[in-house]
Amino acid sequence: MRVDNINDVEAIVLKIVSALVHKDVAKSVTLESRLKNDLGFDSLNMMELCVNLEGAFDITIDAAMVKIKTVQDLIDLVNSGDSGQSAMPYNVEDYPLPKTKRHIQKLKRYMRLSRIAWRFEVFGTENVPPDKNFILCPNHQSHFDGLWIWSAIRKQIDLSKICCLAKQEHLQNKTSKNALVILGGIPVDRSGNTVPAMKRCLECLQDDFNVLIHPEGTRTRDGKIHEFKGGAAKLAIDSGVALIPVRIEGAWDIFPPHRKLPKIFRFGRRYPIKISFGKPILPEGRSVEELTAQLQSEVESL
Repeated sequence: MRVDNINDVEAIVLKIVSALVHKDVAKSVTLESRLKNDLGFDSLNMMELCVNLEGAFDITIDAAMVKIKTVQDLIDLVNSGDSGQSAMPYNVEDYPLPKTKRHIQKLKRYMRLSRIAWRFEVFGTENVPPDKNFILCPNHQSHFDGLWIWSAIRKQIDLSKICCLAKQEHLQNKTSKNALVILGGIPVDRSGNTVPAMKRCLECLQDDFNVLIHPEGTRTRDGKIHEFKGGAAKLAIDSGVALIPVRIEGAWDIFPPHRKLPKIFRFGRRYPIKISFGKPILPEGRSVEELTAQLQSEVESL
């Protein structure tokens, strides 16, 4: 749908923007309002804003969202019909890259090696649904968290249909790029436009993929669990897929941020990795804030 009347465009954009901010802030939204500085939009709000605008005007603007600063910029973008040219050196729609049998074999090999190198203690796998897809939501302690968590439930899932969000810098190194492929990584620009990656993640959930997202957004620097962000909760609400709280312990001791390689043996004994899966959290009728608060509470209590 193309809205030709500029006043109609302005009214619709203002309505969509106002619906995404606190009611007290909504009263003061103007064309000059800056989305991030004045209205407090974060990457989650930007994704929802993009989806709502695309639905209202039947356009594709996710690649152009990185240039948007004000409400007026949004109106100009809708009126121009410009989908934007992505500055990213890849097409996020290509990810996760299809896995060949060789990729699956390599992933299983790494999982077996992990079980040999470290002592796994796994709890709560009965909470992982055998017949429905889900969003795994673990705390984030090391670069190997994803591999170890998928390894803990490897016999319960289709390894060809797993994916996760991964920083786009992993594409710059052959080793980390290989890991991104076998773990189903969707590259995300954490410092810029996160909208395309979040939208792609939602599409994967709708295609019955199992998704792993670290709600903290980045690895802990001190071993402690830090504040969860709302991205996982928003994806659960939009997709109707349950969140699975997951806690991993021991990974930070094995592979802290300052180490280039993980520790393997200590006095001839294997380092322990404890992975606990909580009961599914259903998103129906819940807000992002409620889901995120419950998710963090349950991860911390595992």
